[in-house]
Amino acid sequence: MKAIVLQTLDGTQHIGFILCAIPPGDIEGDCMFSIVPDNAELLEDPEIVQLLDRRDQGESQIELSEDSLSILIRSRKLDNMFVQFEIDGIGEWGYIRSGERVAIGQATTITSRH
Repeated sequence: MKAIVLQTLDGTQHIGFILCAIPPGDIEGDCMFSIVPDNAELLEDPEIVQLLDRRDQGESQIELSEDSLSILIRSRKLDNMFVQFEIDGIGEWGYIRSGERVAIGQATTITSRH
């Protein structure tokens, strides 16, 4: 997995990307955020502002589950973030708040064939 596309919960608007750097065969690495929403009004949404804060921090830590269907992202002083995929590569992303996963949007993977 090289990148994850982030969309709104209804899947109608693009928010941005998570660019992943995980060594082959490893389950931990780093990621960066590229936030380029279709709609400028999304930049006022507090959930998207948190993505902008992650982007401004530079690298965040990323950890894959053993089956690579669940991802945990840690950024300094921000809620942990999750991305959960189904087998078809489509899933959801959100934040972990008070131990609960709160879905914020849809996510899809972009992989490299090289």
